[in-house]
Amino acid sequence: MKCRKKIIIILILSIGILISILTYFFIINKQDDSYLYVNIERNNNVTNPEDYKGIIDKAKSDYGNDDVVGIFEILNTDFIVPIMQSDDNDYYLNHDAYGKENFMGAIFLDYRNDINLDKKLLIFGHNSANVVMPFDILENYYEEDYYREHKYIEITTDLFKKKYEIFSVYVEVQDFSYMRIIYNSDDEYWEHLQTLKERSMYETDASISRDDEIVILQTCSEHPDYRNYEDKYLLIALKKI
Repeated sequence: MKCRKKIIIILILSIGILISILTYFFIINKQDDSYLYVNIERNNNVTNPEDYKGIIDKAKSDYGNDDVVGIFEILNTDFIVPIMQSDDNDYYLNHDAYGKENFMGAIFLDYRNDINLDKKLLIFGHNSANVVMPFDILENYYEEDYYREHKYIEITTDLFKKKYEIFSVYVEVQDFSYMRIIYNSDDEYWEHLQTLKERSMYETDASISRDDEIVILQTCSEHPDYRNYEDKYLLIALKKI
């Protein structure tokens, strides 16, 4: 009799623990990004720069963080987030836009970049198949139809608001030379742009030229075709228009 009671108690406790675990993952998967980001108002004024510094200063104030260097928007979506920048590429892997420790990290600019001056920008963010992450939205770009409806992004800094168009989408597993910021010549930079364009998993509408200013968005790839690779990064390359 006592043995049966112990078995029943153990069974009840086990079921309770299982329900708690399932509830935890259900909540994480169902919540949206709103808990990470305060409401950033869209600014459609692309000709008058007087408001740009105010936008960035407001974001710094809202987040209590002077590391905000820009605002990133994917047009035709509700995705609008701050761009962070630290003095290395490690801090915002496990800190959110408020500067608090958070395994989800934040969207951040390569520490080597000057967001207002550089011809090429690298922007990073986490992605996961199991929990909501800052750059989950990029996984949609495996589908060409999604690209055609969401091919433009905008980046606002304290000086500019720039619009970019996607010209390449692909997963990189071994050649990480795209991480370079500085190129020895215009010809070397042009060769880099051509390589990005040629590797796209589908044909995009955007042509490229050797003078293009570009942005590369990077996140971990969850595409099933690349599950066996240790390193697999979804790259989305865009040119300023």
